[in-house]
Amino acid sequence: MVQPNQTHAPRPVPNPYTGRQDIDLDVVRELLSHITYNDHEEAQELILIACQEINEHFGWVSPEAAEVVAKHLGTTATRVFAILSFYADFRTEKRGHHHMLLCHGMSCYVMGSNRLMQTLTDEFGVADGETTADEEMSVQVANFCLGACDRSPVLKLDDEYHGHVTPESLTELVNNAIAGKEAKEANEANHG
Repeated sequence: MVQPNQTHAPRPVPNPYTGRQDIDLDVVRELLSHITYNDHEEAQELILIACQEINEHFGWVSPEAAEVVAKHLGTTATRVFAILSFYADFRTEKRGHHHMLLCHGMSCYVMGSNRLMQTLTDEFGVADGETTADEEMSVQVANFCLGACDRSPVLKLDDEYHGHVTPESLTELVNNAIAGKEAKEANEANHG
């Protein structure tokens, strides 16, 4: 879909990921509507940006959304999936209502991030790359540094960073996040 005299104009950063969402393909098309290109090479470079916008908005990129990206940029779904599978930040399945990124960088590992992962497995039945059975939380181990080594071990729960996390404080963080979602839903139901 070449549109002469137009370039890719950045859009404002979307709102932070706020929970489990189904993908609306009309919204995907709207998100992509500002992405234009002049030639095939430029279209290939824009696949990453298009997927990032969908991933930021919905928390994941469905196969159907990848097909929309491919069609919009005049490429193949195989090419889009190659990018989605190469970068660890992309999810191709729905996340839980909460998403945890657990740092497993050198400092965090030395300071006990492996104990935190064991706590998640033992207490919540979730491992790296999985979502709890109740769909409340997804966990992703970051085998790279989150940039807060002085606060190791560190994790990011939804859009908040937490440092000096212990197995006990981890359990409290997860339970509070789940309780906060339930309180918000109850408040919305009562004041809907």
